[in-house]
Amino acid sequence: MTKVIDENFSLDSDKYNFILREKKRGKKEILHFFPSLKLMSNFIVGYRLREFIPKGKVDLIEKSTVTPSYDSVIEESARRLEQYLDNLVSKDDSKS
Repeated sequence: MTKVIDENFSLDSDKYNFILREKKRGKKEILHFFPSLKLMSNFIVGYRLREFIPKGKVDLIEKSTVTPSYDSVIEESARRLEQYLDNLVSKDDSKS
């Protein structure tokens, strides 16, 4: 059931866990195991955020009333990613 998420990650599962396969060019594949898609999506969002901050892709601006909080943006991103992953898993289950 391996489903590609992006150039670094793919989704797989076994009887007990969802498996996130991390593959970086020139490095050995790393497997991350999660009991739920929610935990996996939170991991991916946190992982990506840690990559973007050193690259300067996350602009730390002063907050105003119209600027959403970082926490709410991160939570919304994790929720959308969880829905996407759930959709991938559901499509694969319907083919079985």
